[in-house]
Amino acid sequence: MKLRSLLVNFALGIVPLFTAGAASAQTVFLIGDSTVSNFSPPDPRNGWGQVIGRNFASDVVVKNFARSGRSSKSFFEEGAWAPVVPMLKPGDYVFIQFGHNDEKRDAERGTEPYSTYQEYLSRYIDDTLKAGAIPILVTPVGRGGLKKSSGPGSHGRYPDAMLELAKQRKLLSIDLTSLSEAYFRKLGTSDTLKLFVASIDGKDDTHFLPAGAVAIANLVSQAIKGLDIPLAQKVVITE
Repeated sequence: MKLRSLLVNFALGIVPLFTAGAASAQTVFLIGDSTVSNFSPPDPRNGWGQVIGRNFASDVVVKNFARSGRSSKSFFEEGAWAPVVPMLKPGDYVFIQFGHNDEKRDAERGTEPYSTYQEYLSRYIDDTLKAGAIPILVTPVGRGGLKKSSGPGSHGRYPDAMLELAKQRKLLSIDLTSLSEAYFRKLGTSDTLKLFVASIDGKDDTHFLPAGAVAIANLVSQAIKGLDIPLAQKVVITE
C-alpha cells in the first residue's frame, strides 16, 4: 500500500523529500503553467517545478500543481486551485507563476494585465493568506528568442502588472522574467536555444528540455536565497 501511495503521489506531481521528522517539514506549493509543470517521457519537456525539489534541504516537500496550458483565469475556473486550498497550513509557501497563457486571446484563458490578471492573482493570494501561508509571485519565465516576437519583452505588461500587485499588497515576488532574460542574453541565442525544445523541433522556444528546467530552477532558487524568509535557509543548490 505504501508503494502504491508513493506512485500515486508522484503521478500527481507531489514530490516528497523524506525526513525523520515529517511534522517539521516545510511545504512548497507550485501553481502555474507548462513552464512549471511536470512531464513524463516520452514528452521531452520539463517544467522548472519538476526539478526544483533537488535544490532544497531534505525537510522541504514540494507539491507541484502546475498545469500545462493554463492561465491565471483558466487554472482557477477549471477548479485546479480548489484542492490546493484545504491543504495549505501556516508557514507553507505558494509560488504563483502565470502569464504565458494569459496573453492568449481566447475567452477561456485570456486576461488583461491590469484588471482580470491581477484579479485572478488576488484570488490565489487571498486564499493563501487566509490559510496563514506565504504567497510568492513569480513573473513568467522568458522565452528563447527564436523569433523576434519571442525575445525579451515578449510577455508585454504582464510581468510589470504582477510586480505592481506585489508592491501594492506588500508581498514577496521574484522577477523571473528579468532574471531569465538576463541569463539568456549572457548565454547567447545559440546556447539559449539548447535549453528549449526548439533544439529538437526548431520551433518551440517556450518549453524547456531537462537542462533548461534545471537552469531556471537554479535561478528561482538563487532568488529565494535572497528573500528574508525561513525557506531561504533551506536552499542547497547542486549544479
